[in-house]
Amino acid sequence: MLTLSKEDRRQLDENGYLVVPDAVPLPLCNDAIGLIAEFLDIGLDNPESWYEKDLGYNGIVPVHQHQSIWNIRQHPNIHSLFSQLLDTENLWVRLDRLSFKPPSLDPIADTPKRHIHLDFPIEQLTSMRLQGILYLTDTGKDQGAFCCVPSLFKNNDVLKSRESLWFSEDELSRYPIEAIDGKAGSLIIWDSGLPHSGMLNVSDSPRLALYLSMFPAGTEETNKERVRLWQENRAPEKWRGLPYQQDPEPGEPAQLSELGKKLLGLKQLKEYK
Repeated sequence: MLTLSKEDRRQLDENGYLVVPDAVPLPLCNDAIGLIAEFLDIGLDNPESWYEKDLGYNGIVPVHQHQSIWNIRQHPNIHSLFSQLLDTENLWVRLDRLSFKPPSLDPIADTPKRHIHLDFPIEQLTSMRLQGILYLTDTGKDQGAFCCVPSLFKNNDVLKSRESLWFSEDELSRYPIEAIDGKAGSLIIWDSGLPHSGMLNVSDSPRLALYLSMFPAGTEETNKERVRLWQENRAPEKWRGLPYQQDPEPGEPAQLSELGKKLLGLKQLKEYK
């Protein structure tokens, strides 16, 4: 189990994010990499194949229920990290998706598009809400890495009562953007009150990642709906309808460990007790 230090907690509290190296074993990362390559029908050593499907700026790969994703979600390290930060072991994992972000084909034209944003109005964040992204491969700062604006974290003069959750280039000119690199298996956790995005990929390698986070059980969704999605191999409704998505996803429902059953919400349903 991983144990967070006082410095880790200070980093999250003051800058809005922290990086946890070696959060997930490399074999689990490699399985998810294989899933991305298979789903997109690409060769990781064949750059020409990387662009056959347009996945958008963040390279969303719309797979949510595959066994390799669940193996990462139910790894004890992930639950341990979020339980320490959220001060409860009674957590559910978000049924999030993967990302494949190849190098930009036109970095000069794309450079101004930095997409810094908040996912929720600050006024809605009445308690700590955490998000996360797991690097499946070594990821450099120029490789489409997660980026954020720590100097805007808790800056209520700028963040409150906004007309838009997106930040203009004029606003950002006054606040430095920080790109976060990391080794394969590194988990970046950030507070939802931190303006963030992904950097433009101007390297020669794609960024491969999994969005990965947890929240106190029962605070965002019902367990019946979550269990149904797992049983039927479907994405949450808010994330359906993306290009190339398979609905339902092929195969049998993922096998869950005892921890995985708790993280889904399966343990709380009477019919499964």
